[in-house]
Amino acid sequence: MNVQSRPFGLDWFGSALNGKESQNVSSGLTQLVEQEESRLMFAKALKHALANPIPHAPDRIALLHDDIRTLEKTLRLRLSMLPLDRPQAWFRTSPPMDKSPIASTSWHDPIFLAFEESHAQTVKKVLPELFAAKYIASKDYDPGFSLWGRLLKMNLKLHQLNHLPAPFTDIALEDMPDAIPDELLTPALAQYGAQLAARIKACQKDLEACYGYLWSRSESFLVALHVQHLARQSRSGIATPGSRKLSPLEEALKFMSFSRLPNIDDLRTRYRTMAQTMHPDLGGTEERFKLLSVHYQALLKQLQRF
Repeated sequence: MNVQSRPFGLDWFGSALNGKESQNVSSGLTQLVEQEESRLMFAKALKHALANPIPHAPDRIALLHDDIRTLEKTLRLRLSMLPLDRPQAWFRTSPPMDKSPIASTSWHDPIFLAFEESHAQTVKKVLPELFAAKYIASKDYDPGFSLWGRLLKMNLKLHQLNHLPAPFTDIALEDMPDAIPDELLTPALAQYGAQLAARIKACQKDLEACYGYLWSRSESFLVALHVQHLARQSRSGIATPGSRKLSPLEEALKFMSFSRLPNIDDLRTRYRTMAQTMHPDLGGTEERFKLLSVHYQALLKQLQRF
């Protein structure tokens, strides 16, 4: 077959010779090698970030998105069945080993790890910080094997997946194709990069929805735990050494777990949440429920002055 009649692909070699004098061909070839090596490194970085080691299996973005959707279904199913007036219902334990037909290890799957009621305020503060910082634990709280643990691990995994490995760590998939260097960009790569960015953003949107739903229920649960902690302190007569007597407004803020005067909507939401744990028909006491009403009215009256 004559060379002239053979089909030619992309002329990747042309840049080595175009506009070069014969004596400068060495520099042209050097530049060509550097360009091809850079393209190869970028392709390897994409493969390392996305490829599934199992042949013909979905890529890592698809796998993570499936995990996020599964978590969302789990949250919708479980959390709707867990009343705030029964804290023990926020924990689910697997059957004992001797009753399990196939029992090799004993493990637990709690919705929240058990922690003292006195830690409720700390956990309430830490959880949003962990999610925002892409951390899975801190010295103040480790969610461990729980729904929060699963969500935070997915959040970290998504953050890691969004950034290519070295030497392209400054390139985020969500910023493609704009983040791709000019010397690497091609029409096909621009189209593929835009698809990757859309898929990553879809994962982020769904995971943030999971966070919002789990946080809204967790916040109510943690407020309820903190209220129970304060109630136990009150019944046991525990007081902080050297503490001064609080004003009625300060008492109301402390009782309802506010650090400052809230807006009316937040006050009403907090009242409804606490009423679910304090109402006599829901396992609370008449005395505590009346006290809640007094503090609520005091704060409401203060807000209505503005």
